[in-house]
Amino acid sequence: MRAFSLKTSLTLTFLSTLLCLSQSSAQQPEPEVEVGAEAEQTGNTSNRLLYIDLPVALAEGLDPVLPEPLPLADPQDDAEFLRRLDSIRQYSSAVDSIEQTGGAWDRALVEELSTMGSLQQQQGEHAEAIETLNRAVHVNRINAGLHSLEQIPAIETMIDSYIAIGDWGNADLYNNYLFFVQRKAFGADDPRIIPVLDRLANWHMQAFNIGYGESLGLRLSTAQILFKAAARMVSVHFGRADERFVDLKTNIARSAYLVARYPQYMAELDRPEARTTEDLLRDSLNEQGRMLPRGFRSGEVALLDIIDFHNEEFSSVYDLAEAITNLGDWYIIFARRRAAGQKYAQAYQLLLDQDNGEELIKQLFGQVVPIPTFRRPTNLEKATSHDLDRSGLRSDYADLSFDVTASGVVRNVRMLSEITDENTLQLDRLRREAGLSTFRPKLVEGRPVRSDDNQFRYRYWY
Repeated sequence: MRAFSLKTSLTLTFLSTLLCLSQSSAQQPEPEVEVGAEAEQTGNTSNRLLYIDLPVALAEGLDPVLPEPLPLADPQDDAEFLRRLDSIRQYSSAVDSIEQTGGAWDRALVEELSTMGSLQQQQGEHAEAIETLNRAVHVNRINAGLHSLEQIPAIETMIDSYIAIGDWGNADLYNNYLFFVQRKAFGADDPRIIPVLDRLANWHMQAFNIGYGESLGLRLSTAQILFKAAARMVSVHFGRADERFVDLKTNIARSAYLVARYPQYMAELDRPEARTTEDLLRDSLNEQGRMLPRGFRSGEVALLDIIDFHNEEFSSVYDLAEAITNLGDWYIIFARRRAAGQKYAQAYQLLLDQDNGEELIKQLFGQVVPIPTFRRPTNLEKATSHDLDRSGLRSDYADLSFDVTASGVVRNVRMLSEITDENTLQLDRLRREAGLSTFRPKLVEGRPVRSDDNQFRYRYWY
């Protein structure tokens, strides 16, 4: 009953805030169906291709073997398992003792329950950890107030357990509640809010990737607003030299890439309730003007800012050249070939002027590279039943060969691995996805050129 009361209280509190996305009744969106994929979509779902990892280039004369996926760790295999088990018993005994002397709401219970919940989580006992941490939060709220910052560590630990068991609804609820509490305590301009913005933005990106929620477009839009607010505050309070600046700008570019890749989700933002949610969030963070989530322009500005960072901080020539090349990649993705060629030539010349220029050029431009380099593994169907750890999925790999034009377009995709009755659906989809991808072309004397028979190994999950 304690856990139910706390959850109900948090729900009512959160529903009154600006970030309510109505996730309690969220439904899984219809998966995208590509041309020619009807047979796969209507076939055996147990063989449906769900994830594709970033490909690995095959070197001549070498046969790289991708490492086997790490099995889910069994806490009992941990040498510390028995020690933690004994500690949990001790903390449980301490909790009983405190309750006998001070009652069920004694403030001293908070630390004991929080530590015990963390230990239970390490043991893999996530349901028990959530129950224990829930009680710790409830006792803290009774003693320190509904919006006490003291409850934050326990809630953060509890979120990790909700994610571990795939309870996206509660992970979403508590992530947004963390933002509400800390925004209320710190205000919009306090630098302590920066990691809060970053955490919530990353959660929205993760929720988008697993397909959780009714409005995936709003997920991306919210993430972009939060990343931009965090980057602005880092720049204002700590300067652009702060190490977080580049990471936040990269995340802005990553969200912009997804905005451009999934325009069908952006149409959801035309709904009045979505516009209202965005406006309230921007106002609460003192972000000026209405900002539509942008693809090309947001990514371009973010990548230009990263180049400025490396110029201003006198980074290594290679780091600067790589940042310029990433902007060239961005132009290639959006079919701006002339601009891409200019950036590639600029980066090439920077490296050529170095004593080991030929080696650096080979490292950056010696082979085709899947772009953008900062993208994450592709979740093809936004399947809410599978998180990024791919637990419960099977994996295999296949080798492909294809040509890459001077403009980064993939042509003539050929399957090098054996196609069988068991893998034909997966490999057909993999071949289509490879054909739709974009690669950084090879450079010869500073100019992009076509390259044939590029061979890559892809791991896929189904």
